[in-house]
Amino acid sequence: MTIASPFSFRHWTVGAKLASCASLLVGSLFIIFTLALTYSAGKQVDSLAVSEMNEQAAGVADMIEMVNTSLNTEVDSYTRLFTNFLPSDFALDSSGDAHIGSLAVPVLKAGGKALNLDTSIPDDFLQRTGAVSTIFVRAGNDFVRVTTSLKKQDGTRAMGTVLDPTSPAYGNVMAGKSFSGLATLFGKRYITKYQPVIDSAGQVIGILFVGVDITKQYGDIREKILSKHIGSDGHMFVLSSAAGPQLGSYLVHASDEGKKPDWPANVFEQMMRSNNGQVSYQNATGNEQFMVYTTIPSWHWMVVVSTDRDSLTAEVHKTRDMFLIIGMIALLAFVLLFLGLARRLVSRPLVDAVSLAERFANGDLLARSEHQRVDEIGSLMSALNGIGQGLEKIVGEVRQVSSQVLHDTENLAADSAQITRQIATQASSLEQTSASIEQLTSTVQNNAHNASQATLLVQKTATAVKDGASAVSNSVASMGAIKQSSQHISDITTLIETIAFQTNILALNAAVEAARAGEQGRGFAVVASEVRALAQRSSSAVKEIEALIADSLQKVEEGHQGAEKTQQKMRDILESIEGVETLMKDIDTASHEQSIGISQVNIAIMQIGKATQENATLVEHSQHTADALSNQGRHLSEVVSVFKISE
Repeated sequence: MTIASPFSFRHWTVGAKLASCASLLVGSLFIIFTLALTYSAGKQVDSLAVSEMNEQAAGVADMIEMVNTSLNTEVDSYTRLFTNFLPSDFALDSSGDAHIGSLAVPVLKAGGKALNLDTSIPDDFLQRTGAVSTIFVRAGNDFVRVTTSLKKQDGTRAMGTVLDPTSPAYGNVMAGKSFSGLATLFGKRYITKYQPVIDSAGQVIGILFVGVDITKQYGDIREKILSKHIGSDGHMFVLSSAAGPQLGSYLVHASDEGKKPDWPANVFEQMMRSNNGQVSYQNATGNEQFMVYTTIPSWHWMVVVSTDRDSLTAEVHKTRDMFLIIGMIALLAFVLLFLGLARRLVSRPLVDAVSLAERFANGDLLARSEHQRVDEIGSLMSALNGIGQGLEKIVGEVRQVSSQVLHDTENLAADSAQITRQIATQASSLEQTSASIEQLTSTVQNNAHNASQATLLVQKTATAVKDGASAVSNSVASMGAIKQSSQHISDITTLIETIAFQTNILALNAAVEAARAGEQGRGFAVVASEVRALAQRSSSAVKEIEALIADSLQKVEEGHQGAEKTQQKMRDILESIEGVETLMKDIDTASHEQSIGISQVNIAIMQIGKATQENATLVEHSQHTADALSNQGRHLSEVVSVFKISE
């Protein structure tokens, strides 16, 4: 199982969690807002920079166009003036060629005057206007300077030099058209005009050239161009758009004039497809190099404003970084302030609430929180106070109830123990009663058997008496036998008297035991009472029989005194014997009933014993339950005694 680090988020305080979440939210919003603002500002700055680059390129182009227009006007004026310096008719002298340097060229004449090597005209024109001039003569497909005020870098006149056939002017002149434009001649830049000289046959036989030195203007324009900056890395330069070997090379650049850019070739090809536009490529550092360009056709210039695109938003990013630093400082201050407030307003009250709850958990229900807050924390503390009050009330009631339960369960356990002892005593008594009943049952069965035998004897006696009554005449002879029979009857009556006495005693004992048995022995008591009554009657009857037998013996002895009197007595004896027979039958019936009743009493006592045993089991279980309840009540009292409550 993985154990959480104590520095994990779960172990932080609520204040720290709130501060961290709020700080994360505020910081995220701030970063998102800053990045969105940076992105928007970057887009705006980029758009403004592109607009500014276009404006600067267009401004330079407009400036050059203005300069070009002004200079072209001036050159046109000088060209007309130079033309006026010369006769109007031009022709080639076919009589022979003139040598200029190492070249043999035709002689060009104007108004019959040869112009070759005549420097007075261009010098005079230079002196008058300050503009250089040249007269070219056509020699085949070349145009050779035959007179000029234009000088080479070494200061000598550019006599005998040839017009570059790749220059824009060459094509125009060959087509019989004038050409005006910028040209670099022997290290100097001029605004030039090349005007073809056409003879009477309409053939181009030469060129009149006028050029205004724009070294100063060019220098100003160059400085103006090089002074342009966009952002921290942007700059302006000029590329040549003129056909020829110089196509695409730097014309104006801080350090690489005459060289070609080191960017991919397709970039310049893309730029050449339109007069103005935007293009970008990946420079050597891997950044995007962005360029805005516009073309000046009259000068064959392509004015380019170039910058590293990242430099356009460098200030924005710098400002963004500054805002982020300030924001982080502000966020840190916010975190500290929020954390302090959270600790004061949330964490500390929650710690108090936890402490209060722990005191409740430790049993101190008298603990309370003193506060005056009415917010959610205040409601929580009030609720905890309410919980403490409620628990104090409940524990107080539980303590009272547990004390009462303990007292009642102890009483119940004591009562159960007492009942157990009483049931044990009752069970012992029932066992003794059951034994007595068994003995009584045996005795009653014997009594019933003896009563049956006595009944038979009485019946026999009655038969004998009847026989004696019928044979009174033989009474004297039979007196001895009668005496013996009477003696036998006396013994039997003695036995019956003994049985009746024992039956009376047993019935008395049975009545006592039935009284002890209570409600369940009530029926048996009635039976015992009836048996006793029968025993008493049996005893009385026996006594009467004894008296009768005694009287019979006397009568036997006095039998000789009169048979008639004996016969009468025999009748009395017969009647008495019949009564005795009836009594013996009653005794026999009562003995049987007594036996049945005692059996029922025995069954009832057995049932009472079984019920007593079941009651003993139940009472024992109740005692165990009462003991368990007593122990639980005692434990409950010990548990609730831990809590501190007001008495």
